[in-house]
Amino acid sequence: MPFAEWSDEFSVGVEEIDDDHKRLLGLLKNLQNAVEARERRDVLGKLLDELIHYTNYHFAHEEALFLRTNYPGYRAHERKHQALTDTAHAIREDFQLSASMALPPQVLEFVKNWLCEDILGADRDFGAYFNALQDSLEAQARPAGEPASLDRHGA
Repeated sequence: MPFAEWSDEFSVGVEEIDDDHKRLLGLLKNLQNAVEARERRDVLGKLLDELIHYTNYHFAHEEALFLRTNYPGYRAHERKHQALTDTAHAIREDFQLSASMALPPQVLEFVKNWLCEDILGADRDFGAYFNALQDSLEAQARPAGEPASLDRHGA
């Protein structure tokens, strides 16, 4: 099963969030490689735990930015995060309780899909909001009559 590699198409325009997404996609790739290599169950469990742990960190990081910027989509996005977190923990618990030596392929497909959907959907919406807010703050800070210089968007 092919999985997502980082590309500029995934950028939400907020560097620190993009960095988190790059790390998440890297962790997913590590897990995918371990599954394909038929690594031991304990190795798969550790990689799954690492992915879940970093996902929890990332969600908390995003939600802190939402609160700091008064993002109007905060509650809806937080609910999505919670649903994904609940599913990820259920997947981990099922894996721990199963006798299977392998991680079911649908688990990797689920993780890949929600990462890509979250990045390309809700996170991109936040990126647009965040960058508009930054542009507004920069415009307010600029002395009256001073032209705007090249900004972070290259405009």
